[in-house]
Amino acid sequence: MIISVVSGKGGAGKTTLAASIAQVFSAEFYDLDVDAPNAEYFLQPAISETLPVTQPVPEIDEQLCDGCGICTKECRFRALYKILNTVYLTEPLCHGCGLCEMVCPQQAISYHDSVIGHIRSGFSERTGNMVHIGDLIVGSTRGTYLISEIVKRIEQQKLSVIDGPPGNSCAAVAAIKPADLVVLVVEPTPFGFHDMRQTEQILQQMEKNYIIIANKAMSDTDVKTFFRDKKKQAAMTIRLDDRYHKANLQGEILSQQFDEIHSGLSRALSGEIKS
Repeated sequence: MIISVVSGKGGAGKTTLAASIAQVFSAEFYDLDVDAPNAEYFLQPAISETLPVTQPVPEIDEQLCDGCGICTKECRFRALYKILNTVYLTEPLCHGCGLCEMVCPQQAISYHDSVIGHIRSGFSERTGNMVHIGDLIVGSTRGTYLISEIVKRIEQQKLSVIDGPPGNSCAAVAAIKPADLVVLVVEPTPFGFHDMRQTEQILQQMEKNYIIIANKAMSDTDVKTFFRDKKKQAAMTIRLDDRYHKANLQGEILSQQFDEIHSGLSRALSGEIKS
């Protein structure tokens, strides 16, 4: 079973709770917030393997290319452009779709593999399971592709937790796509609730089973007021607490340090997790 932990905005506490969920249920962990993965700060895995992830990108044979420009017109991502009679590639924009190779009348385009990121894997004593971290190369725009490639390696028969990118981008959707259960973390503020609604629409369109956790709540009243007329209620509310902030700063997993977090997550998710 795969659990994806997401949030409509950054700073809601998604990674903090994803690490705690992995600890409570001793699950494998996949940090797919590939632009800025930081779950290892809490999980502290002993990295034992680093694997490159590649994506095919076009290579133009200047001797065969006559500068017709068909490929530049067909490229939907504007990764190819022409100056005079020479075609150039902006590699970070390329999605490796292969269309340029198909339409080239001179057969001047071929593909080679380019490294876009890495997967670092290691065992975490804190969760008793493996941790896999996706690292996108700085400056690359291929986060969605990297996430999709890492997702292919998840073993469905194992209980796995995905820490997805924040927001509602294509990368966030890629981290949601394989999930059997989505945990939507919301910061109970007007801005947080606004972004939560957008994420809910995506989850409903994808027909995903999900629960909501309200994190860093100033009071239970605000959360209850917001969800009063909603079909989907918050499965758990976590109060704003200096003890939690201090534990985060020290790199502690909240569910290991605080019984109320451990028991609350266990109650909220146990009924949803398939045996």
